[in-house]
Amino acid sequence: MKSKLIIVTGNPLKFRELSAALGEFFDCEQRVLEDNYEIQGAPEEILQHKLLRAYETFKQPVLVDDTSLHFEILGGFPGPYIRDFFRALKPWQMGERFAGSRIEAVCRLGICKGENNITIGEGRVQGVVVKPETKDDNAREFDLFFLPDGVEKVMLEYSPEEKNAFSHRGNAIRDLISKLQ
Repeated sequence: MKSKLIIVTGNPLKFRELSAALGEFFDCEQRVLEDNYEIQGAPEEILQHKLLRAYETFKQPVLVDDTSLHFEILGGFPGPYIRDFFRALKPWQMGERFAGSRIEAVCRLGICKGENNITIGEGRVQGVVVKPETKDDNAREFDLFFLPDGVEKVMLEYSPEEKNAFSHRGNAIRDLISKLQ
């Protein structure tokens, strides 16, 4: 019998990607952490804070995802503060403003089974910002303008399963699974 794992996210696509990859090992359930605030700090501190808060809330093993987006033209900013960046600019606006610049996405996935039982996987993907073909206000964040190195289309044009083969989250999932085995 597989152990239960609560994947803490309000994003159904993210849950689908994570549960598809981890379903072999866990019985995955999606939950949202209400009134979730993020502390300021290094990406690792932010992830650990989110993990411990989710574990304290649900009292069961939890998985939390934290993604950083680094624009070379901005000296690596906004990094872990990308959510705030998306409050100021729509994805298509970012694509237009930063077209041609290098970018890196970093995903950190953490599983917490207790205060002293945390496992973290990390994945990265680099690429270039391309001007979006659409001004879709509902587009999935940076998937609209992120063209990863070695592929032919922006992330938005791939299914979650295809994207997991090369994406920052797919790489983090593989890293996490290797550490859990």
